[in-house]
Amino acid sequence: MLHRKKDKSTHPIRNEAYEKLGKGWGDKRSFSPLQGSLRIAGIYFIVGSLWILLTDRAVSAITDDADWLASINMIKGWFFILVTALLVFGLIWRTLKRIKRMEEKLELAYREMVQAHDELESAYEEITATEDELRQQYEFVIDNQKKLRESEEKMQHLAYHDLLTGLPNKLALYENVSSSFLAGRSGQAALLFVDIDNFKYINDTMGHGFGDRLILKASERLRAIVGRQGDVYRFGGDEFIIVWHSLEEQGHIHDAAGSVLSCFKEAVDVENTMIHISISVGVSLYPDHGNDMMELVKRADIAMYKAKEAGKDNYVVFDHPLNEMFAERMMIEKQLYKALEQEEFELVYQPQVDLATNRISGLEALLRWKSPELGYVSPLKFINVAEDSHLIVPIGEWVLATACRFLNELHRKGFADLTMSVNISVLQLLQNDFNEMVLRTLGQSGLVPHHLELEITESVLLESYDYVSVKLNELKRENIKIALDDFGTGYSSLSHLTHLPISTLKIDKSFIDLIGAESNQATLVEQIILIGKRMSMCVIAEGVEEERQLAYLQERGCDKVQGYLFSKPLSAGELEQLLLGWN
Repeated sequence: MLHRKKDKSTHPIRNEAYEKLGKGWGDKRSFSPLQGSLRIAGIYFIVGSLWILLTDRAVSAITDDADWLASINMIKGWFFILVTALLVFGLIWRTLKRIKRMEEKLELAYREMVQAHDELESAYEEITATEDELRQQYEFVIDNQKKLRESEEKMQHLAYHDLLTGLPNKLALYENVSSSFLAGRSGQAALLFVDIDNFKYINDTMGHGFGDRLILKASERLRAIVGRQGDVYRFGGDEFIIVWHSLEEQGHIHDAAGSVLSCFKEAVDVENTMIHISISVGVSLYPDHGNDMMELVKRADIAMYKAKEAGKDNYVVFDHPLNEMFAERMMIEKQLYKALEQEEFELVYQPQVDLATNRISGLEALLRWKSPELGYVSPLKFINVAEDSHLIVPIGEWVLATACRFLNELHRKGFADLTMSVNISVLQLLQNDFNEMVLRTLGQSGLVPHHLELEITESVLLESYDYVSVKLNELKRENIKIALDDFGTGYSSLSHLTHLPISTLKIDKSFIDLIGAESNQATLVEQIILIGKRMSMCVIAEGVEEERQLAYLQERGCDKVQGYLFSKPLSAGELEQLLLGWN
């Protein structure tokens, strides 16, 4: 910064002082000593001349006497001296007074000029300090601009990359890759939508930190298997997108999807814990299934859901009929959100018959949904949707409360030995307050705990054994029974049965259907009954529809049966009528 000295003659404060001084003294002639002296002398000369001239004439006219003339001249002289002395006094007094005023004004002007000078000095120092501060701020701004540039670069990277895995993210897929992936492409390309099976269960039971490290391990395996043949993106949560750049032949996509599936055949080491995971993959092809990235992702997502419905650990290539399936699924999910609030659900109850007494000893509560928009919706369709959307948690709580209240009413009407079996989703079990919810529901309904039986599937044990076993043992201590549903379909080990508080084994209908045929499954039914007996469990056969099935089960000591041979699932009113006629 450059400094310029201010011209003293043009300084506004100093000029103001000079102007004030000038107003008190008049113009420059008022200040001349010579002129002042000449003025006094001139006045004295004029007054003296006029005095002498006029008085001499007056005296001469009065008398010619010499003595009188002498006396008069003496008086005239003294009088002249007195008058001139007074005049000189007046002139000198007025002049000195003016000089005094000028001195005071001069002193005041001097003080103002000194103050102005001090202010100028202070202003100069402030300007100098401001200049230094501005220089520092300028250097600070330059430094910040450099850091800011490095930070827009970092933010640019963060905006388009996943923080956990370092993979490009959804924004990068849609904004940066979409145009480059599709622009000028003449051959085929593929988009794979990858979702980790049962990740929600793993994340909830093992903790979010464990889940994050599993995501990181999964991303490393995907990058390794894809290599230079494509790019891997983290789409969100446990979902990944693989863009396979080119396919020489359409059949090669099956090889690509198969290789992606196979990279998870070996267990993943996370925090020294070996965990087996699988993935479900949906595939869409360019240009067959879409000409833009959003359309390709949407259709790969639809195919991925189909892969999950097909049993997971699988891949499905999109075809257009899947659109109808996906649209139906979305409609079911949309209607589910209001079904509970608008009381569209109802429970039906299927009796369980004790083969030793031929009496109805228990009931299984089954959920049904009749939607005003969709009509009757099969549980096979809406239960999976409810689990995927986590609506199964509030729905399951409603089922438990409704079933407990109904059984307590039956007890008051005289059917005091009946038990109620209620199916429980793994998502319900994974809720932190699940046990508290069950006990609270029992208390509100008035039902004694040992009349309630909670049914879980083998898949629950396989997915979340350690976490679930703790909760089940707590419920067992409260005298609540635990049934293992569909036993034999999930290949759970016998060690699970010995370490869990299982009170009932339920044989899946698929095994019962094969009774009478020459099949190993029929022999498996006999083995399940033997296992249950040796472990002091109650064995129930589901889906009994034929007399030969009933006879086979009775011969081998099965405890209870349920199925259309005895009764279909009934409404509350229909069930009461059956109980009155049966027992």
